[in-house]
Amino acid sequence: MTEEVDIEIRVLTSTRDLDDYDVLALNTISAAVPHKTSDGLRKLIWAAMVAHMFGNKSVDHVLRRYEHLWERFRPHARETSPQILALRQMAAQVDAIASALERVDPGALIGQICAKSALCRLEATFKAAYGLVRKNYIFETEAVVRLILEQMAWSCAAARIGDESVFYLNPTKCVGSFKSLYPDAGRIYGELSEGAHIDPSIAANYIRFHENGVPVVRRSRSDALASGARLLELAEVYAKVVQHLFSPLPMPEYEMISQELLDARANYGV
Repeated sequence: MTEEVDIEIRVLTSTRDLDDYDVLALNTISAAVPHKTSDGLRKLIWAAMVAHMFGNKSVDHVLRRYEHLWERFRPHARETSPQILALRQMAAQVDAIASALERVDPGALIGQICAKSALCRLEATFKAAYGLVRKNYIFETEAVVRLILEQMAWSCAAARIGDESVFYLNPTKCVGSFKSLYPDAGRIYGELSEGAHIDPSIAANYIRFHENGVPVVRRSRSDALASGARLLELAEVYAKVVQHLFSPLPMPEYEMISQELLDARANYGV
């Protein structure tokens, strides 16, 4: 009989990987780790946290004596939220699209060059919005998601311009024509604008809440999750826009990524 050997591949990560993270949370202490961190490193970090809680300087002692506690904690050492996992899946596909777009030669037209640049940088904007959803922020998330919609609309309009008039193209004026690719653009843009801007009705609510002694709401999980659903929808639109303007992906790969984005939205469940 051969003896089984437990081998784990060590994944080395840099600080950039904390763009996306899992949280190891104990009763009084927590730590964030890159989401691709191996179980072995997670175990060492958990042991260091436990040693700190117990006032113990020896991580080895914790590993030897409290192995059973790690096995109990282990299922919670990775993200399990369906919403966060769906957004993580989305971010990976958006990154794949943007990376493929980076390799495309946009040609000499000013508008094409500008459109490519704007669409490439949206990868970071999607990632930023994802991070805001994770923190349950309300107005901030709506503002960033609105920016994504604006930039896609602007890119579609800019790509058709061959001269320097592209420098004077107002993103807010491009949403109407964007309906040809995204019919819900006007409605979604209007809803996002309501959430991203301070209007008189919100100011009136501030006075009413103050008079009633109601604390200011800085975070809302339900509102943030609703913004996450919009973000997932816009990721599908992003794939469509990039492929329509520049065709950076072979059709089978584009269809695979589109299906991944559809699956992410289905798994989100909100």
